[in-house]
Amino acid sequence: MDKFERSMGQEMGQTMSSSPQSRTADMTHEDKCPPEIHEQLKDIFRRALQAESPEECKRLRREGLNMMMNAPKECFWRGYPPHYEEDLLYVEASIDAWDYIKRKIHGDIRGSGTAEEKAYDPDKGDASPLTLWNINCKGTYEDKRQERKDLIQETPLEAGEMAQADDEPSRLEKVRQEFELDPTGVLTTNFVRQTPPPPITVQSVLLRIYDYASCGEKWTLKQLAEEFNVSPGVMNGAWSRTIRPLLAEMGERLC
Repeated sequence: MDKFERSMGQEMGQTMSSSPQSRTADMTHEDKCPPEIHEQLKDIFRRALQAESPEECKRLRREGLNMMMNAPKECFWRGYPPHYEEDLLYVEASIDAWDYIKRKIHGDIRGSGTAEEKAYDPDKGDASPLTLWNINCKGTYEDKRQERKDLIQETPLEAGEMAQADDEPSRLEKVRQEFELDPTGVLTTNFVRQTPPPPITVQSVLLRIYDYASCGEKWTLKQLAEEFNVSPGVMNGAWSRTIRPLLAEMGERLC
């Protein structure tokens, strides 16, 4: 996340020196989100800063995050064709983006000043949280894609260096562990389909996605629907309503 915050500082400035209009304009070719959603989110987080009690502030921030997670899919950057959000790099980038937004809202980011001073504040020039999410997700995706290219081109490590590198789990390995262990239980208690039996859990779908990605194979929601013997509509609906929001919630645990 530090790398992204540095890039955010370069692109947007920790002091938000560029106007929100210019920053938003950079994404207008992608942003099809209804303008009122951006304004409603700004208003919720503005009221959180003005809340008279910590409890009210926390409630409003939680309300804002929930509104973001349930925003229409056109509000989110969806990755690149042909695989869009089905690319595992996109899944990882979106998790990072949710983590950044949660920390930004509370001011838990790099830079000078107190957490209160750095907390998300639309009246200090901060763009809509959805715009920040999109910039973060796209920037992180680009970084991860470049890292993958660099890794392929690198000279192989010496045996000792390889052993040392293996001591720390990779980002992909952390994702696999999260899918397999399901520490919160949400992946085994949320379903793509419950009836007719056997039920299809979110965990089983995510593990299948991981299998494809770890082998370098491409996959689509249509392909998953065929494997799990459900209609494409059922799989697409589960991805939008259940799987993607659950992936967003994993961000804090994986960072």
